[in-house]
Amino acid sequence: MSTVLKRLGRSDPGTRAFRTLRGLGYGAYYRLAALNYDRELFPRRNRTPAGRFRCYEPLNRHGDDRMLAELEACCGPSAAVYDVGANVGIYALALATDEPDRRVVAFEPAPRTADRLCANVRLNGLEDRIDVRPCGIGDESGDRPFYVSTYPELSAFDRASAARWEASVADVRPVPIRRLDDLEPELPVPDAIKIDVEGAAPAVVRGAAEILERHEPTVFVELHRDGLADDILVETRAALETVGYRIRERDEYWRCESCGR
Repeated sequence: MSTVLKRLGRSDPGTRAFRTLRGLGYGAYYRLAALNYDRELFPRRNRTPAGRFRCYEPLNRHGDDRMLAELEACCGPSAAVYDVGANVGIYALALATDEPDRRVVAFEPAPRTADRLCANVRLNGLEDRIDVRPCGIGDESGDRPFYVSTYPELSAFDRASAARWEASVADVRPVPIRRLDDLEPELPVPDAIKIDVEGAAPAVVRGAAEILERHEPTVFVELHRDGLADDILVETRAALETVGYRIRERDEYWRCESCGR
């Protein structure tokens, strides 16, 4: 959400008109995307700072994504990357497409979105480089209610996160959630971890404490300043500092390094 919008009150007519138009635009886009994925009609070329690949998204995604560019720059050709909150796979696909020895483990809890992620992986023949895990990541293993948003990218384990902007909760379903530390024996040692999980970043970090302390991967955290409570950022910072990480702040994300490196 823009700085101008943040200054406007909920009752401002301009704000209401903008939100109505934005809701119509997003709704049309998501309907088009659903049709394209369901029927696998028109795969298009997606250009990103890390690589080019095909996907079923109607528009080019993350074409000038600074976090993706910095993540790519910090990963070697044989790096292992955990993509926590992979969505339809733009980061995973971009990081794997031009590096045959790089491995990405992509975690996505939303069932329909995970299906789309798998469709994009198959489309590019990257099944041997991208390991899709249809589960959430947190600080306790088990099943939790997952709130499916009418804006799919806002879907989350927190109802408020799924109902931001003009979105609403379309469905609630149980989804498995795992600690990264519990999964460590079956995963490659990570060189980098990307976290894009709406308001769940503190839980992800707490559930990966042993991996972070033992292997010291670089961590990238998408901030989501537009609508999430400020205490989420405070809690995320505290969780990272507890495991010995220092934070390098960017405009829309954090790059986090172990103080031991």
